[in-house]
Amino acid sequence: MKGLTLMALALIIGGSLSARPQSRDEATLGLSAVRYYRATPAAVQTLVDVFCRVPLTLVSPLGGEGSGAAFRVAVAVRDSNGLTLTTPSWSAAVPAAMLRVRGASTAGHLSFVVKPGRYTVAVTVTDSATGRVAHQQTAVQAFTGAPGGSDLLLGTDIRAMTGPADSALRDGELRKGALVIQTSGDPVLTPQSAKLGYYLELYPAQAESATVVVRVLKATGEPVIATPPQRVAVAAGGGVTQGLVDLAGLPAGRYVLEVKAAGADSAVTRTAPFGMTGFETMATAQTVASSGEDLFSRMSETQLDTLYMPLVYLMTSEEQGVFSTLSLEGKRTWLRQFWAKRDPTPGTTRNEEREGFYQRIAEANRRYREGGSSAVPGWRTDRGRIFIKYGPPDEVLERHQSASSPPYEVWKYTRVRALKYVFLDLTRFGNYALIYTDDRREPSRPNWEELLGTEAVQDVQRF
Repeated sequence: MKGLTLMALALIIGGSLSARPQSRDEATLGLSAVRYYRATPAAVQTLVDVFCRVPLTLVSPLGGEGSGAAFRVAVAVRDSNGLTLTTPSWSAAVPAAMLRVRGASTAGHLSFVVKPGRYTVAVTVTDSATGRVAHQQTAVQAFTGAPGGSDLLLGTDIRAMTGPADSALRDGELRKGALVIQTSGDPVLTPQSAKLGYYLELYPAQAESATVVVRVLKATGEPVIATPPQRVAVAAGGGVTQGLVDLAGLPAGRYVLEVKAAGADSAVTRTAPFGMTGFETMATAQTVASSGEDLFSRMSETQLDTLYMPLVYLMTSEEQGVFSTLSLEGKRTWLRQFWAKRDPTPGTTRNEEREGFYQRIAEANRRYREGGSSAVPGWRTDRGRIFIKYGPPDEVLERHQSASSPPYEVWKYTRVRALKYVFLDLTRFGNYALIYTDDRREPSRPNWEELLGTEAVQDVQRF
């Protein structure tokens, strides 16, 4: 064990359940490592977090239909001479409900500290029911000296610990100083949970103020969106830049988060991959909008999921959180019952409320598709949401070529009572976010006037 100290070993089950994009190979064991620089007066060390993703397509039910599964994980960490430094292993049970989730996976986490050198982490997963074995390995190059920054760690949430009483970690959480990150190493976002957390340690030679810019890139390297620059004070002993990026509306696929931190005498760029789940084209919704038939009985589960997602705009609190737990037939029944409650003409073959809703979805997709090459569907945008819920505005003020502020639009409704909605393209990539409204049912950003600028605020007030 010379040169390596085993710091932590944890299997993450509930917190790491995810549904991955269908373009991803769902039968591949995933393995990734994130490195951080650590130094003592006596030695240079590298702290390594290793994450192992186990797709549930690799395991089989232990009994008949409706039973759960189990598997065993064995890890071996070896140095460049082939010497095995540690061989932790563990077993995990998988509830039957998780096996029914398309694209689901669980993740394991291992942390260790090593001296400079090259190491190999090999993982073997054995299915308890069939004995089927999956292998994967990754190389880890430990730091020989202080780098500009650590590797980039991504997660689906990041929070500050509130005090000594807040010391117990939940499933899937990883502690970094006073921060807690929900992570499986290679996160996958969903339309319901679309915030991406990032954590990057910086190691400047002296104290400085760094400018940090975060960008989302397509897998091909094309930029999708970028955050405004922010200033971060970094002490001579090192510091951290971290945050949460709201990526609601990002279409399904694989992406890269890029974090750039530039100081007076240093510049660090780090990237890490992540995924976004999606749903089939809204042509499915168009089909429902143009037909009075009960098409649910002939639809695939993915098509049913497509029809379900926009219903977040209509659902009551009692109706939320149920659909994803249902079987295929259960989802069909749920959708039938959902629309039956809202049918203005029960007993007829047509449901005018349902048809009108999906017609607005289709129209929002046509009018408000955003994001340039990222092709965010219109129903997932703020403008599309307001259009779907309240219909077309009575008046629109467009300022797409403003010199003093980013492009913005103002929508005014006057039919029932006067309401304004202000949408701002913060990133200038064509993604308009709702920043202000006098509608108490919708949120406004507290700094909306600062984001918009003095002249634009006056323009909005005059409209």
